[in-house]
Amino acid sequence: MEEKRLEIIESSLKLFCQYGIKSISMDDIARELGMSKKTLYQHIDDKNKLVEEALELANMKDIEVMAVFKRSDLNAIEQFFEFKKLMEPHIGQYQPTILFDLKKYYPALLNDFKEKQKEFIMEAYIANIKKGKQEELYHEDINDSIIARLLLAHHLFTFDDTNGLFSVNELRNMELFSEVFKYHFRGVCTENGLKEVERLFCENQ
Repeated sequence: MEEKRLEIIESSLKLFCQYGIKSISMDDIARELGMSKKTLYQHIDDKNKLVEEALELANMKDIEVMAVFKRSDLNAIEQFFEFKKLMEPHIGQYQPTILFDLKKYYPALLNDFKEKQKEFIMEAYIANIKKGKQEELYHEDINDSIIARLLLAHHLFTFDDTNGLFSVNELRNMELFSEVFKYHFRGVCTENGLKEVERLFCENQ
């Protein structure tokens, strides 16, 4: 992807995440980038295409974060704690408007975005579960696919404020993220695994 086009998509994604999609015009994006709208349209066909490419970029960024579950220098539980660290700045900046706008104005793009997310998140979680079993940190008899899907459900449902489970302020608070982790670990960890969880929580306080 050409450098200028990527810059446009990066800036647009940032604006969409901060203010929503509907309220941001192509004029706003051009102004943010310090270029004319004519120049903007030389790189981007229209706003719909820009939203589509912004979501693709968001998925690429999420894939980079989920790559922590491929790190061989960390044990399975350490991978989750590193994942938590990587997610912290994103959770603190959470704004619900973009999700409302995607559901209302771009449902097909949102569905495609979620399907892609499900695929790479499931892959990461299953790899983590297998690793945890090999390291004797997770119980051997847990079902990889079922546990991974339960984690995915937490990921997609709990942190969607439109479900009404948690307020926006609660969703921005890392305490919720930590409690989801604790809930998961207490169900899957062996005694050694729970000791490792306790160690890491103490170190990361």
